[in-house]
Amino acid sequence: MIVMKSIDLEQLAGTQSRTYQSRKITDDMVARPVHVAIALWEVPWESAKSGKIEGWVIAVDSPRGRFVRSGQTKNGDAVNRTVSMLKSALKGVRGKAWIVTGRRQAALRAALVRENYLVTGSFAEQNRAGVKASAISRRAEQSALYKAKKIGEFAERAPRVKERQEAHWWPRLSRTQGTAGVLRLATDASTDGVFRGAMCFVASNGDYLLETQDTTASSDELELESITHALIYLKSIGATQAIIESDSKAALEAIDFILNTRPRRGRWRGITARARNRFRDAWEALIDDCVVELSRVLGHAGDPLNQAADQIAYMGMRAVIFEQKSAHPTLLKGIDKALRKAE
Repeated sequence: MIVMKSIDLEQLAGTQSRTYQSRKITDDMVARPVHVAIALWEVPWESAKSGKIEGWVIAVDSPRGRFVRSGQTKNGDAVNRTVSMLKSALKGVRGKAWIVTGRRQAALRAALVRENYLVTGSFAEQNRAGVKASAISRRAEQSALYKAKKIGEFAERAPRVKERQEAHWWPRLSRTQGTAGVLRLATDASTDGVFRGAMCFVASNGDYLLETQDTTASSDELELESITHALIYLKSIGATQAIIESDSKAALEAIDFILNTRPRRGRWRGITARARNRFRDAWEALIDDCVVELSRVLGHAGDPLNQAADQIAYMGMRAVIFEQKSAHPTLLKGIDKALRKAE
C-alpha cells in the first residue's frame, strides 16, 4: 500500500518562492522617508536594434518634494540607463529610499539590489510614488504605440500562451458555526490568469468560505464574486448588521455601477453581466434584513482578516495543481493557521 505524503505548507503558501520574497513589504520599508517607484514599458519597433522601444519612469516622493524622471531607448539597454538615471535623481535627496518596481522586472530588481537599494518587486499601495509612476508610464507607452503605428514601425506580436497545468481537484471548503451579531468580513480572490480562480471570505466570528473553479474570469470579477458569496452567507445566518471589506478598488467601483444603473448586457470593465447579476440578486435578497456597509482596505497592510482571506484564497488556488490526498490536509492546516492569526 502506497501512503501519499502531505505536501509542505510552504508549497501552498508560496512563502519560499523568490517571487513571494521579492514582494514582501515590511514596516521598515514603509517608514523610509524617500519612496521611489520605477515603471518600465516597451512597444514593438521594427527598425530598432532590439526590435522594440523601451521606456522608464522614475517617480520620487521625498520630504522635500516630489519629481519624475523618464526616458526611452531603442538599444536594448533600458535597465542600465534606468539605474544610471536613478542614481543621478537621488543625488542630494536626503534619507533612505524604498524602491518598488513593476512585476516581472527581475533584471531591473537584480541591478538595483547590486547597487544596494532596498527593492520590492511589485507596486505596493503603501509606496507613495507608485500611482504617479504607473500613470505616467501608461501614457508614455500609449504615446509610443500610437507613433509606432502611425509611422509603420509597429509589428503585431503573437500573444504568449501561458501553459495550463493539470488540475487534480477543486477545493470548496467552508465553516458556518459562528454567531451572527455585528460581523466584519474580509473578502479576497486569487487567480493564475490562465484557468485557476479562488474566492474567499473570512468573518470575524471565525466562519469562512473558500471556493475554487476552472475559470478565465478576471481578478476583478473574482473579487466581486467573493463579495457576493459574503452576502449569501450573511443571508443564510440571519445577520442584521455587517461590514464587508475588500482591497479591490475595481470590485467596489463595479458595485457602485451595479447599484446605480439599470442591468446591462455584456462586460463592464472586464466583469461579465452574469457576475454583476449574481451580486445584484444577493444584495436585493439581503438588504431589507441586514444593514451592510461596504468598505475598502489596503491589501498587504497588516489587517488580520484581510491577510487571512488573501492567504486562504491563494493557498486554495495553488492547491488545485497538487493531488487531493497530499494537498487537502495541508490546505486545512493552512486555513486553520490563517484563521487563528486573524482572531
